Order: sequence, then C-alpha cells, then structure tokens
Amino acid sequence: VILDEFHERSLHTDLGLALVAEAMRARTDLRVIVMSATMDPGPVQAYLDGCPLVAVSSAAHPLDVIHAPDETVVSVLPNVLAAGPGDVLCFLPGAGEIERALQEARGIGERHGLDLLPLHGSLGTDAQDRALMPGARRRVVMATNIAETSLTVPGVSLVVDGGWQKVARYDAARAIDALVLERVTADSAAQRAGRAARLGPGRAW
Repeated sequence: VILDEFHERSLHTDLGLALVAEAMRARTDLRVIVMSATMDPGPVQAYLDGCPLVAVSSAAHPLDVIHAPDETVVSVLPNVLAAGPGDVLCFLPGAGEIERALQEARGIGERHGLDLLPLHGSLGTDAQDRALMPGARRRVVMATNIAETSLTVPGVSLVVDGGWQKVARYDAARAIDALVLERVTADSAAQRAGRAARLGPGRAW
C-alpha cells in the first residue's frame, strides 16, 4: 500500500494509515510505503514502530523565495516577468479567483506577448491540455492546487503563490460539505515554491 504526498493530510489518508498499520500487525506479507518530499518523517516512522526510512536525494536546484506581502498575484507579475526567463505558474484558491485574475492580467499579457492560461479541475480536457503543453510564447498559467502535486506544468521557472486554498470541510450547521478558504500549510507552500526549481534555478514569490 502506497500513501503518496502524505504531508497533504486528510481524513482519508490518516484513516488509511491507521487501517494499514492495523493490517500489518495481522499480515506479515503486507508492506506500506508513506511518501512525501516535504514532511517531517519522524512521527510517521514512530507510528509505524520505527520502520526503515529511505531518503532519496537528487540534485537540488537553487530556489530564491521572495516575500511580497503587500502584493497580489497579478500586481507582482511585472516584477516576476522581469526577474528572468521561463514560464510562470501562479497559485490561486479556485476557478472564480483564476477567472478574475486572468481578466486583471489581460493588459500585462498584451504588453509582454504572453499566453494567459487557466488550470483547474472543472476545465475540459482540451483547456487543461493547453496549460500542460509547451507553447510558442511565454506562458502564465493560473492554477488551483491541482498543479501543486498532481500535475507538472512544463517550462516553469517562476512561481507566484497567493498563499490560499479552498478545502472541503464539513459544515455541521448545514450538514453538508462546503468549500472553505484557508491559508496553505507551510508544507504546501514549500511544495508550490519547489515547482519553480524542478528543472533548474527558480524563484518563487
């Protein structure tokens, strides 16, 4: 059983880990792998009775992180574009925020000859494929956290992270799940920033 990107933490993965830990005590042939590039492995290792830790190292490219608390994803774009070559991956919480940001950035896109592309789960496959394929012009891809771990956007060396995400939470008062706007965790922020340095030096705002 493989539990990947365990740092994202959800009721499903935590319950899954608890169930497979129970099953491991009954079955000697069961193996469990818990994977993450950013989490502290100590607590999970202790929970799994001091299981072996396998660290896989690879060439790390330098990553500069620039904090710009008074900027928005769109207002910081001119500075990002001037910082160096490469495509830009921007993280926004949802489809509505992405559409508004695309409208706000239209003038910047025209001035710099950019392709401005959305990327979120409710898009059709053709629109998602456009965001995931290299283009003839420099691209700015505005995405939800679908691009944090699930998909790799090629050509990205610059990341802009607004620091927010929408998460499904149970609303006890209404007895339904609702999307709640929350700050991203430190692990998620590190994962997002790392998207800028997958293929070479990168910068993240």
